[in-house]
Amino acid sequence: MNRLEIHILRRLYDHTYIGRRHAAISDLKQGLPKEKRIMRDVKKAVKELINSGFLLSHHGDRVSINPKALEEIKQLIR
Repeated sequence: MNRLEIHILRRLYDHTYIGRRHAAISDLKQGLPKEKRIMRDVKKAVKELINSGFLLSHHGDRVSINPKALEEIKQLIR
């Protein structure tokens, strides 16, 4: 798991975007250094997290943490 994926998980967890509460993918780049705010990379990382079961997709451009993977995510981000 790379730093960008961990940043995304931490951001969603800290703001409690878990289950039915979801955030826009474009908001996940906030908090990153300016040179790392590349949407192509953010979208690729989100897609990897969805495929691995850590995130749930809502309405195409919104995501939240999968509640079933919450314990594993807590271990990864802390």
